[in-house]
Amino acid sequence: MASILHKSIYLLFSIFICTISSIYADCTIPVVLRNTWFSFENGKQTITDINASEMTARGVCVNIKADYHVNYTMVFRYTNCYYCVKLIVRTVNVLEKIETPCVDIGPDEEPTVERVCKGLNPDQSLTTLFSENSVPVNCRSSLEGVWQFAYQNRFRFTGECNHPDAQIKSCQTAGTQFLITNQKFNITYRKCPGMSGTFDGVVEFSCLGHWFVDKNHFFAVANTKESRKDERYRCFLKNRDDDLYIGASITPQCNTLKTVEKSPERYRINPVKAEVVEPGCRLPQNFSGNWINTANIDADVVINETHIIETYYPDEGRFRRTIYVCREQRDTRVMMARLTVDGCQKDYVCFDFVPQHHNVIRYRKGLAMIQSNFHTVCSWVQFKNQVRWRYDIFLKKDPTPIRCPVAGKFNFTQRGDVKFETRILGGVTLSPRPNLYCKLNISDFSVCDVDQKTIQIKENYCLSVDYLGRPVDIYSDPDYKMNCIGYWKENLKSYLITYDELDPFSKYRCWVYQRADLNRVLMSQALGPYCDLKQDVTSWNYTEGAAVAVEMEEYERERDQCPMHFDDGSDPWSTKENYIKVFSFSYSFWRGNSASTIHVFIPLYILVVVYLLK
Repeated sequence: MASILHKSIYLLFSIFICTISSIYADCTIPVVLRNTWFSFENGKQTITDINASEMTARGVCVNIKADYHVNYTMVFRYTNCYYCVKLIVRTVNVLEKIETPCVDIGPDEEPTVERVCKGLNPDQSLTTLFSENSVPVNCRSSLEGVWQFAYQNRFRFTGECNHPDAQIKSCQTAGTQFLITNQKFNITYRKCPGMSGTFDGVVEFSCLGHWFVDKNHFFAVANTKESRKDERYRCFLKNRDDDLYIGASITPQCNTLKTVEKSPERYRINPVKAEVVEPGCRLPQNFSGNWINTANIDADVVINETHIIETYYPDEGRFRRTIYVCREQRDTRVMMARLTVDGCQKDYVCFDFVPQHHNVIRYRKGLAMIQSNFHTVCSWVQFKNQVRWRYDIFLKKDPTPIRCPVAGKFNFTQRGDVKFETRILGGVTLSPRPNLYCKLNISDFSVCDVDQKTIQIKENYCLSVDYLGRPVDIYSDPDYKMNCIGYWKENLKSYLITYDELDPFSKYRCWVYQRADLNRVLMSQALGPYCDLKQDVTSWNYTEGAAVAVEMEEYERERDQCPMHFDDGSDPWSTKENYIKVFSFSYSFWRGNSASTIHVFIPLYILVVVYLLK
């Protein structure tokens, strides 16, 4: 009987051991987590060793659950209780951790992830673990550029230290055989007078990798000249919506970084250019001035004889600036050195310009290259070889009106997503308008000023006249007034650019126009300052980049004095202003008589007057 009891106990013990072994065998900690890690927990420096089955101070792994191979939730058995630890792999050198206290479960309950980790609070503060055997990574994805900065440290001094020589420099050396040079960046601090917490010095950081949490961009670094572990590791924070600031931690913890502007240490950065490029050619003189680039979010462009400075605004209060320097010019192509947005390195881009006309510069831009050979950079194959393409355009920032290519008085019908509507420019009329009885109301498109430079659109215009044939609607104002500032013909389409100071969406509007008959004109207005390749005169909705299409028919009346004019834009460089023409006939009384003859008649005229007065 005793032997049977011993055999039963031995069998149960063997089954228990096999069960435990199977649980252990199922939990193999991934290789990416196996390392020696440093962290700062509860105000103390902590070293954590993780191998294939164990974790320091947490015990032996008994269960594991992996999400997307970056989030690992593990159950560790430590003496008589279980820990739930969730490790988030941020980079090969950085982990973040949340965990529960030691949890007791019943003797007959299996230590599954669901059971042990049900008390895990996902909103608790993350603990950052840095690899003690770190592998430096390329810094370009973390930080790339050259900036002058002003900094403040909330725990060392008040105010902000702004020194012109304080600089952050993180640049790549392309093709270098020493990869370590691309895995570091420097911060040069300068002491500000009267601020005791500031100092002069250069700090070199080695990049440990980066990660995103929503729009927050974190990256971890290690101070290469620091031996103290609590001073060696730091976290930095950038934000895609606020790239004028960089936040930094003052301890080896990333959980202190909530926003870039409220970080323990904050850098207010301003991009600077790292290189100076001497110009080697000159741009045409009529290019000089202030322009906007419709191909880049209506960027501000300043052009002088040798430089093109382009500044675009991705958001309110933010800007990105690129500088182009003229290096070499042949025919219509100009090779320019491009100093990139954050100023690390220069490359070369070829511009193919069309001679300026009106308030428009048309151009196309080739691929950026690291070489400076004109024949390579400006080879025609460097321009995008698309089946359908058109030139991008610069438009004058303060344009001068020109004669419109379409002039006259037209009755139009419209179709589109954004139609012309009846409105009052300025909000309130100066005086009440008289009531008029109209037999017929139309939509009116008129270019009737003396110079034919302004388009006036009235969506609901009274066509009635009085008994003398004069228009009775003489008090109403147009709903839309826009100036013509440029037109041309390209890809067998005629394009027109108008300028409306009161347009809330875009002051500049692009039109496609075409003469359909002797007195009929078709036009399509774009949604913005440029026309889509698919847009033609019948386009009316957003799928082709259009806002509205109008079909116009001339209806000039006797007293309108609004002659029709049309120019398809084939030759936009010729002068076609509406000048007053003085006709000279073959015979003139004054031409056949000299001034002396007039003097002969003047005394005779005086004698006649005196005689009549008697």
